[in-house]
Amino acid sequence: MLVTAADRVDLGGDLTEFALTWAGEPITTGLPVAFNQANHLRAQQQGPSAWLAGTVRLPDSTPDQTRLVELITRILGEHDALRARFRFADTAGTPCQDVFDSAQLQVTPHHEGRVAHEYTESLIADRCHAGDAPGLFFALLDNTLVCALDHAHADAATIDMLLRRAVQLYRDPQSPAIATRSFADRCVAEDGGTSVLACDEAGTATASPDDLMQVWRDFFARTGGELPTFPLDLGADRAPQRTVVLHVIDDADIETILGERPFATLLATLATTVAENGGPHQLATLIPIHTRGPRDSGWHETAGWMVSNAPVIVEAGDPTSAQMWLRHAAQLSVLPLESVLAECRPRFGSADIFMVSYLDYRKMGPPLPDAHHISAVTSTDTAQLWFSRTASGIDLRVRYPSLPEADAVMTRVLDDFGRHLGSGHIVGQASAGDSKQTAAQIISPQGQSPSARAAG
Repeated sequence: MLVTAADRVDLGGDLTEFALTWAGEPITTGLPVAFNQANHLRAQQQGPSAWLAGTVRLPDSTPDQTRLVELITRILGEHDALRARFRFADTAGTPCQDVFDSAQLQVTPHHEGRVAHEYTESLIADRCHAGDAPGLFFALLDNTLVCALDHAHADAATIDMLLRRAVQLYRDPQSPAIATRSFADRCVAEDGGTSVLACDEAGTATASPDDLMQVWRDFFARTGGELPTFPLDLGADRAPQRTVVLHVIDDADIETILGERPFATLLATLATTVAENGGPHQLATLIPIHTRGPRDSGWHETAGWMVSNAPVIVEAGDPTSAQMWLRHAAQLSVLPLESVLAECRPRFGSADIFMVSYLDYRKMGPPLPDAHHISAVTSTDTAQLWFSRTASGIDLRVRYPSLPEADAVMTRVLDDFGRHLGSGHIVGQASAGDSKQTAAQIISPQGQSPSARAAG
């Protein structure tokens, strides 16, 4: 799974959209939404929606459309998070969700013919927006299946899960249903800040809620009570995002370069490069943590937005300092973020939060054929980094404001980052053919992204 964005892929080709029609009104209405969903829906009122998508190559050169209609119907029937529409329940702006029954869905293929990338991207943006119906888009581009969703429906793990299920059902339409727990029920149970994991999986936690809250108190004591921002100057304004996608380390070299603590070592190396470029010696950031609990929790096959955050402060060049914070991450998943914000009342230094993610896709299952995780291109005022590990090694997606100052800073940081890892330079995704690029080559001196896109 290559983690990328809409400005780094090509979504052009022979397009067939599998249009979704919902009959009647939802069977369940007025349910609460999760904390992340609420923030997303409020932000969406101020601008364009943010969507997530996944693509995977199907085994047939000319895929069976009847089979695709059936598998899309089954997938949406298995996950209530994909059958939810979102609205605001009152004048105070309280978001809620209404859930359709799977029997209310009709899937109809519409052949559009050959289209350019921009046309497909505009369709996704139009369909994947919270409104009168679930914000979903399914399509076939040549022999590649595209699954896209308004972010309110899904997190990164959901995208991988849907692609796997789609390939499984395409190969074996008689594959038995997957037993999943209801995401809507989870939202109801957690309404008011009570963690389902804390209730159902209390035996897995070794620290009390107050001990876990103390981790956050210690973090904010060291950040001056502020949520972290990228500590180098990226320019004064919010701007459309620049996306850089880089291959960091080949799989054969990971153990030699990163040892047994890959994420901690990556964080410590990042802290070193930031410090060398004028930043602090201690790097404070947040990391996303999935809140699906252990494998026997019942949530591992459930679609939805189940992500919290954990704090990390890492000393430049010292993976042990990062590991000390990372050891709390799994336990912190039982502490609702709304409780943290109410208790600690941190200041927001920018509209976006500086975060660094690490996701090992090898744990999801065997590699999917030519699979991509694609995010919408929006705007930002800080840097955010996503490391992803696959059978081929570790890749990095970076998002930051498309400003000349930011281009100059991030070019230095990313190339220095590769140098410290011992690879000489970070090898970029090819923008055309099989050529390789350094960060400096990907980010042109004029601050323009490459005209050619990586194959999607």
